Amino acid sequence: MKNINKIFTHVLVLIFLTSCSDDFLEVPVVDTITEDNFYATDDQLLAGANTLYGQAFFTTNDKFMYSLDMLSGNSIGFEADAPFKLFAVGVNNRTLLEGWEGFYKGIADANQLLKIIDQGLGSEISEDVKNQVEGEARFVRAFAYFYLVRLWGEVPVIDQITADTSTKYSLNTVSSIYAFIESDLKKAAELLPLSPSDERRVGKTAPWAFLAEMYLTLKDYENARDYSKMVIDSGLHSLQSNYQDQFINPSLSINREGIYRWIWTAINGLWGIQNTNQAYLIDDDDLVGNNGAFGSVAPSVDLFLAFDKIADSGEEDLRRKWIIMEPGRQYDELKTVEGGYTFPENGDNSATKIRYRKYVVGSLNEHPNVFFMRTEMSTQLMRYSDVLLMYAEAILGNAGSTTDMQALQAFNQVRTRAGLSEKMTLSQEDIFNERRIELAFEAGKFWMDLLRMDRSMAREIIRNQNRGTVNTLVPLDTEPVFVNDVDDANFLLPIPAAELSFIDTTNPAVDYIIND
Repeated sequence: MKNINKIFTHVLVLIFLTSCSDDFLEVPVVDTITEDNFYATDDQLLAGANTLYGQAFFTTNDKFMYSLDMLSGNSIGFEADAPFKLFAVGVNNRTLLEGWEGFYKGIADANQLLKIIDQGLGSEISEDVKNQVEGEARFVRAFAYFYLVRLWGEVPVIDQITADTSTKYSLNTVSSIYAFIESDLKKAAELLPLSPSDERRVGKTAPWAFLAEMYLTLKDYENARDYSKMVIDSGLHSLQSNYQDQFINPSLSINREGIYRWIWTAINGLWGIQNTNQAYLIDDDDLVGNNGAFGSVAPSVDLFLAFDKIADSGEEDLRRKWIIMEPGRQYDELKTVEGGYTFPENGDNSATKIRYRKYVVGSLNEHPNVFFMRTEMSTQLMRYSDVLLMYAEAILGNAGSTTDMQALQAFNQVRTRAGLSEKMTLSQEDIFNERRIELAFEAGKFWMDLLRMDRSMAREIIRNQNRGTVNTLVPLDTEPVFVNDVDDANFLLPIPAAELSFIDTTNPAVDYIIND
């Protein structure tokens, strides 16, 4: 955050360094980079907004997002990641800082784009493209603050680029941050086209979907229902036939199910524009084809057992194979030169004997542009299945259960794709259990669900999670670890120590006043 006034300059430089043919980061060359001449055409302005689709959030995606799954009890981590599992994250935790910095870098990039648009653009830039980019910037700024306010609570709202570094940023109240998010999302929805010409860019359905999630978080079920239905009724999105399309093949990960995603480019030798996640999921250098397999995170015992809560007797959840690698599972699409890959019969050396399959791409033998800690796998941040489940939840509202046909139809679309039987009635537990599996290891979704559910229910779920290690899977023999002393303080992260000298934490938070 201390570099928020200078960070966009570095972004411009990196964009030019990483330009390549037919790439999402491609930018036409100009002799001297200045605010006045960089955005002279539609293509240049659109290219300037491309950092909002991943690059700005590189440090957040690198480790922080999967660390949220450790908070939720979905994952188990090692070394520096372990504090997330045990609710012992300190202000000097490096991953904590990286997450914070990534969100504020996305905000800085959005603010810089909005500043340039506000100051006036050249006559060659069309009104449609100007509106598109302004809508993208407002949407991404709201997206970043939506994560920040849920994870940290009171944070500073920075809505413009300023050269003044003499005054500390004030904390803003949670209610006023939500009002700012709502304002930005609604303005983004007005500006964005319904169906963008480039499927990699967001349209109106992205702010609609996040408005639905925001209203669910605030227990405004009527608005949550209305906005999620707007996404559904748009007809622009549908479930992929195969759940795994979004997560194992980079070339298939941009599709009609995705609503907002981070898009990555892997270039050997360049850092900060790629997806690094595969390196943290696998501890088999041969599988990824280089020395970048660290195996820092694995599915938890509790996630392993969570599949049993949603499947009826005799059913197998088709998602299971594509979320978790379990002993004996065969994957013909990995290690293809050897005829496929079978996960070891006794498990591997992870703390729980299993590994994530989700977001594992494989090696250069399977897909182009796979290098040391570099893949082009998109990071899914909002999918149509999420909207369907939110719609069902919004219809349920505060009721104990519902047999509403629209809620059931939306909910059962997700279940039937997974090969599971349809539900005839829905409870809040049904919806949260389904969301946990469908969105496992995805943008910290399960932790965000725990944050917004009734606090006593969330505490009870966490206290009953086995966050320990596994001796054997069959029969299941664990070294259990339970976190029993979960209180309200555990549901917010501390502001990183490196940022405290720039923020006024001694005075009460103030309301943010929307300036536009």
